[in-house]
Amino acid sequence: MTLVLDEFRPTLRDELRRLRPRLRWPITALLVLIALIAVALIVRKSEQPGTHVVHRGADAFNLRYTGPLKRVAPHPGELLRLEWRSGGAVQASFVVEPLKLPAYHGDVSGILPVMASRDWDALRRQFPGLEPVEEGKARINKVPAYSSTFRASRSPRLYGRVVLIPQAIPGAVDGVRIVMLQTPKGGANVAADVAAHGILKTPYRTFRFGTQGP
Repeated sequence: MTLVLDEFRPTLRDELRRLRPRLRWPITALLVLIALIAVALIVRKSEQPGTHVVHRGADAFNLRYTGPLKRVAPHPGELLRLEWRSGGAVQASFVVEPLKLPAYHGDVSGILPVMASRDWDALRRQFPGLEPVEEGKARINKVPAYSSTFRASRSPRLYGRVVLIPQAIPGAVDGVRIVMLQTPKGGANVAADVAAHGILKTPYRTFRFGTQGP
């Protein structure tokens, strides 16, 4: 029984049959090798880049990060800290802290702006020269969140973004607060660039609650 119609011939198999046996097998082996390399490249391309970090516990989450970011010891009250230092100065940092929301009724999007408003006071204490730039709703891998961007310092230039992300459960009061800082060298020339460009883009875009990555 013919499995291939005449208009689709000659097939690769037909072409190989025309070769002498001493040529047929090396060429076949070469074609198999090329096919295996192509499959390996496709698999590698589909994999997420960087180092996979999994934080377990009540606030379980996972993400990926790439160099020159390095995982360093978290400060008190932090769950995870990633930093890139150059010349002794922090050029980019990505910090995950636990978030506790007050009891609320209705959609969580109603309480997040209130929490963000209170957050400005804490940020001003940390950065006396802070200048708010923009705030509003965000969505991190389909999870509703709230983002605030700011200029932390004019000299040296330093920009920041704080994102409040509650657990994706109706009525959830637990979540995380992500604080990101970037300099122009770290990839941020304006506040909107923080986590949108440069080395903080990967950990921010790959952040997910739970231990299973993308």
